[in-house]
Amino acid sequence: MIINTRPTAVANHSNDLLERSGQQFIHQPLTRIEGSLPSSDALNKLSNIGSYDAIIFTSQSAVKFGASYLKQYLPTNSDLPIIAIGVATKRALDEYGLNSNVPPDFNSAGIARLINTAKYERCLIFCGDKIPQLTQYTSSSLETFSCYRVLNEEPSQLDQITKNAGVIILIYNIQTLEVLVNNISNERLSQLRLVAASARIRDSAFKYGIKDCEIAEGPHDAEMIKTAIELASN
Repeated sequence: MIINTRPTAVANHSNDLLERSGQQFIHQPLTRIEGSLPSSDALNKLSNIGSYDAIIFTSQSAVKFGASYLKQYLPTNSDLPIIAIGVATKRALDEYGLNSNVPPDFNSAGIARLINTAKYERCLIFCGDKIPQLTQYTSSSLETFSCYRVLNEEPSQLDQITKNAGVIILIYNIQTLEVLVNNISNERLSQLRLVAASARIRDSAFKYGIKDCEIAEGPHDAEMIKTAIELASN
């Protein structure tokens, strides 16, 4: 059995893939996403949209809750570069008629390399209420437009669900991993099997005492689920 921990707001695609795969699965969100009203300071940034060298979207949620604001302020036929962190985020931007570039590596370091190569000095990041990891990878001036927040769920049935033999849990980010760890007994942590979206998540899982954690070929739903199915068949 595969446990999909995606928040409900962005889980349709992964649930559809799991349904079509024929694998037994449960959708058990460990976090939820809520849109938030941008501050007056954030809206002032959009009023000066022409002062930025590029716009960055760090997630599908940033598109879901932020793209409509950008559309209000972006001039018609604007050639301002837009960067999406991955294919799913780019696909979400396409639905708003916003063309975007995707870095070869679907992560913050990949975006930073793109920024540095293009010599973008000032960028506006559409993101949640946490400081983006991107700030660790580039010296360019990065400002944020916060338009959503990610809150922890309280999955009361999680400990019971993970008692099933052969359960494989999809973990897309550190926050989801932390919710998992806080809702599972220490004894069972060492018995869990995870599929992680990055090496950073895997390394954190090991620190929590989780011994079986496989890194997916990539962070997208199709890659995560492919890895989980391969593990389930072994």
